[in-house]
Amino acid sequence: MLNCPICHSPMATINSGSIQCVSRHSFDFAKQGYINFMTRFFKGNYDKRLFTAKRNILSGTGIYAPLTEVLRRWIARYSVDINYPVHILDAGTGEGTFLQQITQNTPAVGWGIDIAKEGIAMASSAYNQQIWFVGDLACSPFAEGQLDIILNIFSPSNYEEFGRILKDGGWIIKVIPRERYLIELREILNRPDRADGRELTLDRFRKHHHLIASIPLTYTLPVTENMLDSLVHMTPLSWHQSGSSLVSIQASLSKITIDVEILVGTIR
Repeated sequence: MLNCPICHSPMATINSGSIQCVSRHSFDFAKQGYINFMTRFFKGNYDKRLFTAKRNILSGTGIYAPLTEVLRRWIARYSVDINYPVHILDAGTGEGTFLQQITQNTPAVGWGIDIAKEGIAMASSAYNQQIWFVGDLACSPFAEGQLDIILNIFSPSNYEEFGRILKDGGWIIKVIPRERYLIELREILNRPDRADGRELTLDRFRKHHHLIASIPLTYTLPVTENMLDSLVHMTPLSWHQSGSSLVSIQASLSKITIDVEILVGTIR
């Protein structure tokens, strides 16, 4: 399944502490269980607080349950005539809960990769049925044509790399926000989305993929008191807000809208 992200040669040996390619490039297992395949220094803005808030929302509330169910149905549709475990990569997996929920109680093999070490450390500490990597989508550790499905949920894409590592006939399933996604929070923060953002994303997706389906999904749910803090902190929308401002936001937020589009495609 894996190639060296430095020299692209096959992996040769694995032991309790590391994995090594035939050219002797070595990559370590962290104590939490993930493998660090990063080949360059990266310092991002996504910190443990954001990933903790995402974990609380995804695993402790039902806000994203309808989205998860749609994704599970499409993966089941892909798998219906396949007699081997489907290999699914969550590209930009964050703290891993989407992948865990999508693959639980299925024969699928879940792989999660993210450039943010904080997110992957949380994923591998909590979920031991999936395989977790810190790595760069521009230089992933997968050999060519190994994956059945790539999930790309609210995350940047690298379509050239996706095309390299997908099997022939494999699917990419990309989830993008639509106009009313988190609209209540964005209105309070005065953070409207770019009007052309969705169309630009769709155009780029279509340049690289045959579009199988485009599924809109919109619903609004009440915000309970135990959701408030995590809901505000799970998104970069609230960055740079003062403590008093965040308290005011929480007091004003009584409902939240999920408005997304699920794109399913095959590589051209």
